[in-house]
Amino acid sequence: MKTKTFILFLFVLIQFQPCIAQETATILPKVENYTKGELDLKITSFGEKNPITVGKIMADGSIHLNWPEIDLNKFKAFNYWTKSIESYYGGKFCRNSNPVVSNENAILIEIKYIYLFKYGQPVGCIIPTTQQNKEHYKDLLGSTIDWVYSDSDTSVKANCSENIAWEDLYNFDQTIAYNIKFKKGFNLVSNSLTAIEEWDTEKEKGNMPKTRSIQSVDQIPANIHWQLKYWANDELLEIEQKLNKLKPITKQQYENWLPKKLGNLIRTGYEIGKTIERMPTLNNVNLLFEKGSKKIDLTIVDCVGSKVAADAYTIIMDMASRDWKDKTETGYRSAADMDDNRVLTEYIEKETKTTLNYNANARFLIKAEGNNIKPEELWDLLKDLNLYQLTKK
Repeated sequence: MKTKTFILFLFVLIQFQPCIAQETATILPKVENYTKGELDLKITSFGEKNPITVGKIMADGSIHLNWPEIDLNKFKAFNYWTKSIESYYGGKFCRNSNPVVSNENAILIEIKYIYLFKYGQPVGCIIPTTQQNKEHYKDLLGSTIDWVYSDSDTSVKANCSENIAWEDLYNFDQTIAYNIKFKKGFNLVSNSLTAIEEWDTEKEKGNMPKTRSIQSVDQIPANIHWQLKYWANDELLEIEQKLNKLKPITKQQYENWLPKKLGNLIRTGYEIGKTIERMPTLNNVNLLFEKGSKKIDLTIVDCVGSKVAADAYTIIMDMASRDWKDKTETGYRSAADMDDNRVLTEYIEKETKTTLNYNANARFLIKAEGNNIKPEELWDLLKDLNLYQLTKK
């Protein structure tokens, strides 16, 4: 059976192809006040490592969706979560209902989020909802739109009811009505909360979902607003991209640079390309300095050419971006300026042990551990490092 190609919100003629469930809408939706530029829209419901492109969001915030045909045989089953039609509508937990199901063998995959992708990673998501000017929440009155992939045609009608009670606070029947007609491919579903149960006592007040309707729809309703939830820091993303494009420090450059002293502490050992926990890059140098009871274990990681290393660089940058100080059982942790450099400090007072983490020269992640050295003294010693010389060939 041929069904209509689902190319949402594009002003083009409807094309007929197999295995696609929805019809082109007649209006072009927008995310209001959108400023993030043109980005790909992807879903990860069929595997997080291989997200599927389903459209784009344009620089003006307009959304263009183009749902592809899917062959489940090409995906490894353990990469995605499937549901039967019975589990979708509650199955054995759907009380007081005589469900009518046309195809109990259909395999369903719910599309939880449509993500915005930038530089190969999710940076936000779009949420179609009737709610406006507030944080999206499914247990608020209104409707949201979801997508469900079905590997075959199926349908269900069911009215589920459950008594919800707690002491003298509330006692009501919570109901969900399902009216679903899925075709093979991606299907639109409206999830509407139409009534809530409220309670208010002298000590407590609140509400719970009471009446919900879940039904198939042919197109996005006109009263849907497209909310943007964006969690990425664009400034840090651009820094990561810049780091990925730079040429790494060579082993010869490390060897030509190695300082013999740090202040009045003498270098007693070094290792180039050390294996560091949770840091896959070997583009680093580790140096040991000592004098009497004072010891410094210094690691310099060149955070270029490696996504994970670049991530570590921006994580330190983000953590050190504002002043804070937390007391611990043994001392304190803090982030503060040291000679106009943002530095993370951990100090164990009883042992006079200091750890400093910071970024340098727009590419290096520095970790210095000092024994019998206070934070200010360790920082004064680290200032002698000539890292600019390290980047010279």
